Amino acid sequence: MNVLFIVLNDLAYLDEILEEFVSLKVRGATIIESEGMAAAILKRDGLGGLLGGGLFKVETKDIQQNSKTIFTVIPDEETLEKAVNSVRKIVERSRQKTVGFMFTVPVSGIYPLSPKKPK
Repeated sequence: MNVLFIVLNDLAYLDEILEEFVSLKVRGATIIESEGMAAAILKRDGLGGLLGGGLFKVETKDIQQNSKTIFTVIPDEETLEKAVNSVRKIVERSRQKTVGFMFTVPVSGIYPLSPKKPK
C-alpha cells in the first residue's frame, strides 16, 4: 500500500487526472493548494531574493505561482502503476517547462476516524 503524491504545476490537467482516477477505481484523493519554494521566495523578497541566493539561474517566467498537491492511498501495485502511467500520459501534452512531479510513500496502516457513537 502506497500514498501517491502528485505536485501539479500545470493545472490544466487536474480534472483529467481526477477523471482517470475514477476510471481506475482509485477510491478518493485529497487536493490541497500548494506553493513551491521559488514562488514563496519571490513573493516574500521579490526578484532580489532569487538573484542573491542559489536560485539565481531561475527565470521569473518559469516560476509557477499556483500548484495543487493531490494525494491518494493506493492499496495495490498494479493500480499504482496504472495511475502513475496514466498521469504521465495525460501531462505529456503540456507546453509548460515544469509540469510537476510524483512520488510515493509506503503506508503501513490506515486508521479511520469517526465520532463516538451514543449508547
